[in-house]
Amino acid sequence: MNNLATRVVEYMRSKRYLLFNGPQHVNIIYIEGLNANGTLNSDAPNCFNDRRLVLQTRDGIPQIIGNWEATTEPGSHYTYSPMNPLGAARIKFGQYTSWAVGLHGRDRHEALVQVANVSVHRDFNKDFLRTGDRITTGLYGINQHWGYDLGINNISTASAGCLVGRSRGGHREFMNFVKSDVRYKKDPSFIFTTTIIPGDDLAKLFPGDSL
Repeated sequence: MNNLATRVVEYMRSKRYLLFNGPQHVNIIYIEGLNANGTLNSDAPNCFNDRRLVLQTRDGIPQIIGNWEATTEPGSHYTYSPMNPLGAARIKFGQYTSWAVGLHGRDRHEALVQVANVSVHRDFNKDFLRTGDRITTGLYGINQHWGYDLGINNISTASAGCLVGRSRGGHREFMNFVKSDVRYKKDPSFIFTTTIIPGDDLAKLFPGDSL
């Protein structure tokens, strides 16, 4: 995973994104359409086929210390029956400092809760794509929570546009890493930064070289 970590860091630097290299600082990253080993997949709709990563610099070397199945997109349920009349929310690729530790869902599990604006594409035509969709910015409850241990090929109602780790166990591991950040330990209201990357764009930065 170190090879993938290095490439993610290079990509983030090419975009001039914030990168936290301090001791006990975590970087939260989602990569759309990527497998655990860093290869691209078809990014089919309604599947947990994205990755949730936690990256940390240890002894000067970037390392992926957490790598879980996830989705950065809403499932079929909320794409076809959106909560917003403008269409289901698909987060706009980029970087946002917008989440704090809190509680999500009817089962009230610990999660990263949106506390500042993010931008989303509104899938009004319900084609599971961002292309040509209207972009809006605001507080939409785009939280980072668990996916209720649903199957890989069925997001169901687990996401209406949130950043969702598929399993409860993996999400608990994720939150443990997040809360190990020294900045959070000093201030439990600390607002975390998260980066959302398209897998195919990451691959384009390294033509002819496998991730």
